[in-house]
Amino acid sequence: MKPMFEWTDDEIRDYYDSNPNLTILTYAGMLGLSGGELKEILNTDGEWKLEFGSAVDKEEEAMAEEMFETEAPTTRNYW
Repeated sequence: MKPMFEWTDDEIRDYYDSNPNLTILTYAGMLGLSGGELKEILNTDGEWKLEFGSAVDKEEEAMAEEMFETEAPTTRNYW
């Protein structure tokens, strides 16, 4: 088996698809790429393959959205 840094784009996409719990940044590090470079490889036909990303990516995205939508609790009374 050849080293990951010699993989073709198709091999990179296949490995990502078969490992749903692998995050983009972890996988990019394994390949010696930046997260942006890996996202470009995973991009197919103008649509992000990440739309169907790993469960961890989806969980991180949901947590970030919730964090910004939730108002911070306050001890001040505004009346």
